[in-house]
Amino acid sequence: MYIHLINDEKFLLPFMQRAKAVNNNHLYIVFGPKAPYIFLENSESIIHASEWNFHFSSHEINVERIYIHLITYQKIKWVKSMPKAPVYWLFYGNDLYEPLSAFKGFKLYEKEDSPKGLLVNVNGKTFIERLQRFIMLSFYHFHYKSFIENQVNYWCFWNPGDFELLTANYHFKGEMLKFQYGAFKPEDIEWVKQCYKQPNNYCSNQILLNHSGSQSGNHKHLLKILSEIGTTQPVKAPLSYGDPSHIAATIKYGNAALGSSFKPILNFMDRVAYFELICNSGYAIFGHRRQEAGNTLFVALMSGTKVFLHPESVLLPYLLKQGYHFFTWQDLSAEALSMPLTTEEKSKNYQLATSQFAEETIAENYQRILG
Repeated sequence: MYIHLINDEKFLLPFMQRAKAVNNNHLYIVFGPKAPYIFLENSESIIHASEWNFHFSSHEINVERIYIHLITYQKIKWVKSMPKAPVYWLFYGNDLYEPLSAFKGFKLYEKEDSPKGLLVNVNGKTFIERLQRFIMLSFYHFHYKSFIENQVNYWCFWNPGDFELLTANYHFKGEMLKFQYGAFKPEDIEWVKQCYKQPNNYCSNQILLNHSGSQSGNHKHLLKILSEIGTTQPVKAPLSYGDPSHIAATIKYGNAALGSSFKPILNFMDRVAYFELICNSGYAIFGHRRQEAGNTLFVALMSGTKVFLHPESVLLPYLLKQGYHFFTWQDLSAEALSMPLTTEEKSKNYQLATSQFAEETIAENYQRILG
């Protein structure tokens, strides 16, 4: 039996459907609140972690492989209590970035966007909250480090930049297996394809700034650059969700830096409106050093948008190897934001991004880790 240690996440139902197409040998153990779940459905193949001992003793399940969807302390404890079996880590992002930020000096924020105070690389609104979190993380990190270095056999994700980050900071002995969940709706990708085929409908001089109010987007740093180069075209920043204090500070800073050219988007956007925003932007600037909102990035590349990334983004090795046409902050200038990609560059990005979203590509990834 292939055991999956999961949380109640919305993209896991599509995962389960795709996994079943490879083989029908899966049991999903849910950590966190018990049913009724928000996203998961009732199924014989889904049980809560509190029910495991009953099922294991009753059915004598043979654990052939263990798949951890997001590493947590509770999941580490569960694996350690079991007989040895190959462990697959399906990487989420924060299950590496938070330990790196807290203990390895991984820099998420530029000067303008860096939180003020002590222990700023640890989540928490107040110093006391951050101190409590740091103490808890210190205990967790001791077990986490030992676990990923000695018990994880396969790291499953599509971006080699994150794998380089992992191996540079931990003595990971396992193997990288290319994998992506395919957490997108095919009809959305078809919609973007149609936009690409009608360039007059989406080509504009407006700038898309990040995808949310996440502090790791380094909004202030980017707004400062745009102000210094004299940007006057519309700068649209989706800020309907994220860190409330960062959102408020970004709005204040953006209004001061760009005046009426700064266009914060504060209302929730449905999927169609969001994809339309991306496709209607001639330029997009993403401020994350970490991998974040990968689908947004690839939709932008697919649609013909000229993309600028953090010069130390973990995505750079992958994008360079694949042959995408993109730029970094260091290329920002008034001239760069007035010259769209050439027809040939747009075509190359479209072809590469279309392949990224192709069902054949996703199926290969599932076969790779589950076959």
